[in-house]
Formats: sequence, structure tokens, C-alpha cells
Amino acid sequence: MKYLLFQLVALFLFVAVSAQSKSVPPQIQPRILRAIPHDTKAFTQGLLWHKGSLYESTGLYGQSSLRCIDPTTGAITKNSPVPEVFAEGLCLMDSLLVQLTWKEGAAIKYSIADFSMRGSFSYAGEGWGLTSNGSSFIMSNGTDTLYTRNRHFSVTRKTPVTLSGIPLTALNELEYVKGMVYANVWFNNNIYAIQPSTGVVVRIIDCSALVKENGSGSDQDVLNGIAHNDATGTFYITGKNWRYIFEVRL
Repeated sequence: MKYLLFQLVALFLFVAVSAQSKSVPPQIQPRILRAIPHDTKAFTQGLLWHKGSLYESTGLYGQSSLRCIDPTTGAITKNSPVPEVFAEGLCLMDSLLVQLTWKEGAAIKYSIADFSMRGSFSYAGEGWGLTSNGSSFIMSNGTDTLYTRNRHFSVTRKTPVTLSGIPLTALNELEYVKGMVYANVWFNNNIYAIQPSTGVVVRIIDCSALVKENGSGSDQDVLNGIAHNDATGTFYITGKNWRYIFEVRL
């Protein structure tokens, strides 16, 4: 009898979890607070907020850079070219900026004060998006999987991401906010809020209005760039070669 009861409880939990993973998550639209000028030559790969400034990683061979931006005016206050690599995602860990590279297998470390290089981590495969929860890195490589890495950049966990039970591929730029991972998906106008312990998408942020407001005529100028200001609770969202960085509230 106890064994039968155990089987019924296990079946109930399995059905409940399966139903949750296949349910359609709620969808919202961000409210635009202001549009900040953005360099239209910046092929944005990563964006983060720290102590009143925005930090941006831009890509393409011969054009990659690490930048500091004044969020009140959009002015570039610091710019360090990284022309020898194709730069990708960016995050802050232990007072160092860490910038991924696409195919070079190196995550470059910089002093946040003066952008001086402080060595690098090595990894296998491609680098796309990068964020930090304060104790670990969380990285994407264009697949449906989030890779948790320790402070030495060794993989400690692999988490497949699903949307209504279906793998969500082409995960790109990432931002960790209050226990959730927010992710861009390449050639997609949505941002996906992901529960990192399960990989389940729990909310969709439809950024179509931001794409329209930006007014680019190129389908290559895709949504890519998420930063969060903990003090105000607002997000900064932009894209590759966009005219604006939008400060929004979700």
C-alpha cells in the first residue's frame, strides 16, 4: 500500500513538473523611459552596468573593443580597441571585467579602472554571452545550454534551456538579475527570463517596440545587449549598430 502511494505521489509530481515545463510563459512589453544615443558602429556583444556607468563589448574582427559609456549622454568615456579578436559577451567578476571571444578560446580579463589587461581564461568551443551571479560565471555558446563556470572558468554545470518544453537555441547575451538569467536569442526580438536551476523560461519580454523605435533598415542590427541597474531596477537594452540604448522598466 505504501509503495503504491509512493508511486502515485511520484507520478503526480512528474505530471506537475511536465505540465509546468510545457506551459506558455507570460509575455510582457518593456516601458521605455528614455532613449540614449548609441554609436551605430558598435556591433554590441555585451552590456553591463556598474557604479553609474555602462560597459560595452563590441565585436567583429578589426573592430572589437571594450568601452565605458556615460548613460546620461551616451558619450564614450573610455575605449580600448581589441582588433586581433572577435569580442563577445562581457561581465564583471571580483572587480575585473571579463570579455569573451568568439572563436579564439580566450576570456580576457581587464582592470575596470583603466582597462589594462590582467591575463585570460581559456575554454573550448565558441564564446557568445557571459554574466555572473557573484560567485560563478554563466556562459552561452549559441546552443540551448547555459554553462556555469567557477572562478577558474572550469565548467561545473550544464543547464539545457527550454521554452514550453522545447529547446531554446542560439542563446546569446546574458544578464543575471535577482536569481534569474535574462537572455537574448540571436535574430529574435524577445528577451527570455530563465530559471537557472531548471533552465525553464518563465517570462518573455517582447522588445518589438524597441526594435521599431530604433528604426534600423538592416535585419542584421539585431537585439543584443542587456544591463540592469540594481539601484533603480531599470534595464538598459540595445542591439548591434543600434542608434539608441533604451532605459526601460519591466
